[in-house]
Amino acid sequence: MVHKVQYFEAAQLPPGVFLQDVVNEFLAEKGENVVAVHPVMANTILVHYKE
Repeated sequence: MVHKVQYFEAAQLPPGVFLQDVVNEFLAEKGENVVAVHPVMANTILVHYKE
């Protein structure tokens, strides 16, 4: 199993798309493989997961 990190930044999203929605969709897709979710600064989130 490989430990990976996915980086989400609000500034990279198109207008009208919310960071929380994108992260929630990713978390639902990865399910039990998510290890941790870390907010970084105001508009950035790191998600640690296993594959």
